[in-house]
Amino acid sequence: MPRVECLAVDLDGTLTDSEGVIHHEVVEALERLRRRGVKVVIVTGASYPAAITLAYYLPVTRFAVAENGGVVGFRDKYKLLGSREDKERILAAVRERLKGVLVESWQNEYRMVDAAFKPAPGLSPEEAVRLAAAELEPLGFEVVYSGWAIHVHRFGVNKGAGLLEACKALGVDPGMVAAVGDSAVDEPMFEVSGFSVALANSPDSLKRKAQHVARGSHYLGFLEAVELLESRGLL
Repeated sequence: MPRVECLAVDLDGTLTDSEGVIHHEVVEALERLRRRGVKVVIVTGASYPAAITLAYYLPVTRFAVAENGGVVGFRDKYKLLGSREDKERILAAVRERLKGVLVESWQNEYRMVDAAFKPAPGLSPEEAVRLAAAELEPLGFEVVYSGWAIHVHRFGVNKGAGLLEACKALGVDPGMVAAVGDSAVDEPMFEVSGFSVALANSPDSLKRKAQHVARGSHYLGFLEAVELLESRGLL
């Protein structure tokens, strides 16, 4: 792979620990990448306001891919890869058909394209995804578990599509992007990037798509990924 111009990195469970905390070692690594001229883009399932807030305050590129690829940009300069109507249709379908399966996230008020949920009490995430998919996939909506939330969005809205849109906006060849992630929602991002690292806490499906699997989990795996790229002379 040629020199990495851009690092696309998941947020929850990748830049954070298992409790969602960003440690100072991560900030130091991001600052090191910025000094090297590497564009670091947060690619997350979190809401757009959360993503652009972090893109402002952390030493990363002031640009974000949020809602699993559904919203791409910074501040008021953003593009929707899905639609607000999709989110309303998802919420209406869940309220009508899946009351005992999915519990709405408080973040949905601030989300534009992708709706987020927790499993109803007594259900595992996997059970909730299976039951929800049976109702929502025929309507054209994908149901996927990120390890932090169950996300529902229109098929074709994903981190890979969002990353490609970000590459266009930033003038970066996708082949010169390294991606780091830890869940099933990161698979499309791995498919379009030139190099990919799955963390140890990733599902097997993501590890199979990765060029490298880190020994460490969560933010320790991210730090390992940065060190790997540095040791290979890719940064």
